[in-house]
Amino acid sequence: MLLFLLISVPLLAQPPAIKEASGIVRSGNSLLIVDDSDVGAYYRVPLKKGLGPLIDLNSQKPERVKLKAHNLGIDLESIGILADTRIVLLSERLRSLVSDTGILAEYDSDLAEVGKRGLEGVAVRSKADGSSIVAVLWEGGYGDFSVTQYMRPPVGRGPWLPILLIHDVPRHGAAGRVRLRDVKTVELQVPMPMGKEPEAQRFRAPDLTWTKLPGGEWGFIVLLSSQNASAKPIFQHHWILRFDLNGKSVGEPLDLAAAVPPKTRDANWEGVNWFEPGKSLVVCHEGDSGLQPHAFILDLPPAWRF
Repeated sequence: MLLFLLISVPLLAQPPAIKEASGIVRSGNSLLIVDDSDVGAYYRVPLKKGLGPLIDLNSQKPERVKLKAHNLGIDLESIGILADTRIVLLSERLRSLVSDTGILAEYDSDLAEVGKRGLEGVAVRSKADGSSIVAVLWEGGYGDFSVTQYMRPPVGRGPWLPILLIHDVPRHGAAGRVRLRDVKTVELQVPMPMGKEPEAQRFRAPDLTWTKLPGGEWGFIVLLSSQNASAKPIFQHHWILRFDLNGKSVGEPLDLAAAVPPKTRDANWEGVNWFEPGKSLVVCHEGDSGLQPHAFILDLPPAWRF
């Protein structure tokens, strides 16, 4: 008689993996990434010497960093670092800017997600007194018609313009409830490629960062992604464009698809921030069944530098 000994072998824990890189910021020798498919955490990716310009994020063995207030880390779309060094994350579902200590800013219900379009980007600039100026971006673009057609009153198939709101976060403090009527709001006059709705390509704005403009004033670098509103949407343009504080575009756009390696040209680029302030950007895209999420370091042309 043969006796078989069954040995219970514990399954090895799978290493952390980024799936949908939706926001990015550099922190020293690391990239910090939020993944809108994950809850209650962000990721830290080490920057090794000689790495880049295209970085396979999961090949760098990312560390998953749990939030103390993990229940607030829902549907995270963007990430930034305040002047007082706190890491902040933008929750689209909660319409809130959150950190380890809780909610730092809660935005009006007017900025709620509509037709799968909502709060997507956050940009942070330091002030001399240690507080921060925060810009939060409602992405705009075509709404998802499969959702909006059931709204009452019905919502048409035209695009929405992206909307920015700008407010302060005090040093080591919170902004609390942020009402649209109490802060500066800006409608971004994004380019309108030729064509009529719903077949025309129209832009949404997934993310942004502060920048100095040619005249020395502050403005924004905005990541733009276009699609049409047909039954099977076509995604065509991935641009980076500057805007002033009145929402007017400045100069010509950079075609991201022309700068990145061919295998990532059609990727869903979702995050942008500075890699080396005033000189180069870092952008990131979501993964799909055939492509792992990447970051890409983009050197800016001389006219964009400061």
